[in-house]
Amino acid sequence: MSASRAGLSAYRALPRIAGWGYLVATSLGRLPMSMVPLAVLTLTTSATGSLAVGGFASAAAALGEAVGAPASGGLADRWGQRPVLLAGVVVHLAVLLVFTLGVGAIPDTATVALAGVAGLTLPQVGALSRARWLALAPDDTAAAFAFEGVVDEVVYIIGPALVGLLAVAFDPRVAMLIAGVLIAVFVTQFAVHRTHRAVPRRGRIAAGGLPDAVTPGTGRRTALIALTFTGMVSMGVFFGGSQTALTAFAAEMGVPDAGALLYAVMAVGSAATTLSMVLVPERIGPWTRWILAGIGMLCGAVLMTTAGGVLGVVLAGVVAGAFQGPLLLTIFRISGSIAEHGRGGITMTLTASGVVLGLALGAAIAGPLAEIRGSEGGFAVVIAATLVLLLLGVVAAAAGRVRRQARVSSPL
Repeated sequence: MSASRAGLSAYRALPRIAGWGYLVATSLGRLPMSMVPLAVLTLTTSATGSLAVGGFASAAAALGEAVGAPASGGLADRWGQRPVLLAGVVVHLAVLLVFTLGVGAIPDTATVALAGVAGLTLPQVGALSRARWLALAPDDTAAAFAFEGVVDEVVYIIGPALVGLLAVAFDPRVAMLIAGVLIAVFVTQFAVHRTHRAVPRRGRIAAGGLPDAVTPGTGRRTALIALTFTGMVSMGVFFGGSQTALTAFAAEMGVPDAGALLYAVMAVGSAATTLSMVLVPERIGPWTRWILAGIGMLCGAVLMTTAGGVLGVVLAGVVAGAFQGPLLLTIFRISGSIAEHGRGGITMTLTASGVVLGLALGAAIAGPLAEIRGSEGGFAVVIAATLVLLLLGVVAAAAGRVRRQARVSSPL
């Protein structure tokens, strides 16, 4: 990033580069991504009267999204974002409509299958937006990715809350229909926005190409992709475990409906620190950032486990949240730096799909443990996820140090 756009002033460049219309479209276009999974669970449970069927449908939607995200990213790299997104909007809206009208009247297996297709076709605005920033703002990716991270945090607070409010005030079907309207309007706006032309397609070599801060070879690139994907799965396990553990903790404290609010505290703290990441000097490398953030998350997770009351858990959540956003940002920036020319879509969507997969995995593991051991069992999953994240950062940093020493000692 140039000195003239250092610090918080870097955010001023974003509307100049892409326009305010783009910032609105990419923000509201991803809101359904946080609404649809919960709306599927809520509507299915309400219409069938079975929490088990609702859980299966929600899991199918998550699995479908984990598979569909990188698939859509690969197609976008080949054919361009606009046609892939517009086709996705049409198919996804059709599936949502059939699901919304049919759930409760069709067989449970068909309901679960439709939920899986809904996840499979869910437009991946967040990941594809990051792919656009790689081409649009190579000198301002720190600010662009920080903006994207804050938007993710905000929509994952607002989306579930909106589903809950609509379900209580009206009907779960209304929440699903509102998500469909948002997709029809804002994902379409995102798809046709002029910025889609800036994204290179696979097989087309543009003069100069994209700057690559890591410039790894094929073997190292594959290892880094595996590392970032595993890191994102671990982040997802952290989120899924936290949601389950905090829900169980709230029930133990006699305020069962406060679990979502306790979780929101983490997201609010995360948004604030993510915004401030542009103030961190670039000389502090990605692995150092990863390790420090992992240590902070681990401290927060341990504090949540040992907290004796609601206030203690809130403070611990603030600590954990203050580091989760910066670590997510770090992982996305590493993914962006290793994205090959014309493959930004699949790289970003693959990275993002790890969180979706981890969320489902974390909830699936923490749920039974919380059933047996209460919130302590759920928090054990959270601690395990942060330990894995910290270990990944340490191993990556050590590998980088060995590689640098090998280059220095080589006679070539």
